[in-house]
Amino acid sequence: MKNNLDLKKYLSKKAAAVNSALKKYLPQDSSVISKAMRYSILAGGKRLRPVFVLLASEMFGIKNDNVMPAACAVEYLHTYSLIHDDLPSMDNDDLRRGKPTSHKKFGEAAAILCGDALLTESFNLITKSKSSDKNIKEAISILSDLGGYRGMIAGQSEDTLEAGKWNDKSENFLKKKLHFIHLQKTSALIVASFKIGAVLAGADKKSVKALEEYAKNIGLAFQIADDILDVYADKKLLGKKGSDKDNGKLTYLALYGKEKAEKDAYSYVQKAKNAVKIFGKKSEILNMIADYTVSRNY
Repeated sequence: MKNNLDLKKYLSKKAAAVNSALKKYLPQDSSVISKAMRYSILAGGKRLRPVFVLLASEMFGIKNDNVMPAACAVEYLHTYSLIHDDLPSMDNDDLRRGKPTSHKKFGEAAAILCGDALLTESFNLITKSKSSDKNIKEAISILSDLGGYRGMIAGQSEDTLEAGKWNDKSENFLKKKLHFIHLQKTSALIVASFKIGAVLAGADKKSVKALEEYAKNIGLAFQIADDILDVYADKKLLGKKGSDKDNGKLTYLALYGKEKAEKDAYSYVQKAKNAVKIFGKKSEILNMIADYTVSRNY
């Protein structure tokens, strides 16, 4: 891969493969929950997290088909989190990826149950991957840990339950809290994606650790970019109205301003690149993805 155009082609090709697999795995019956599952999963999206699973396994010589169930499992869990994030009791968003959110389309109860179904089924999907029982067990543990109350949900809890309660807190407290939110809310599932792909491929511990450090940093850069896009992006491209300010969320932009936010995002990108130098030429695509996290426009 030599340029961003090649990266776009790579991401597009892998996303298409993921979409094809998702259509195969999703339930096909006519129940409301099944319809909601198909609607929410197939509404669009860049499919970055499942692509990261595929990419990590590729680095260690494993074919995409062997880990595609796990890649789809990560997308199931990610989509469940978005469905629940959009609920009136959470961020109260009407649009997701330019379309009515699940609760707007099917009702709040159906949206909650749809999210529950996707979360539960994500663990079943991982078991369909072609790897050793030991590796599959570890992959399930990674997804439950980083996607659960110690990981993504911990970040979402702070982000949502503490919204609007930041005014009387010290600057040092806010900086630590914001870092925690970004680390758990966003980085955790990106870390899970790379680790699951590597573990299912039988990667050594040193390689898994390097990918974990890389993923953590691109996750932090990704969330800072999201905070900026929430305010400055073309809302049609973004596919949602941008609700952080209205919901009293603690964001990088609000705390540091746009100039420092952009500077720090690029700093995390550099840390990510440093973490994967051990992979030599194999790190080229990882470096491109790191750059992409802060150069995207939606």
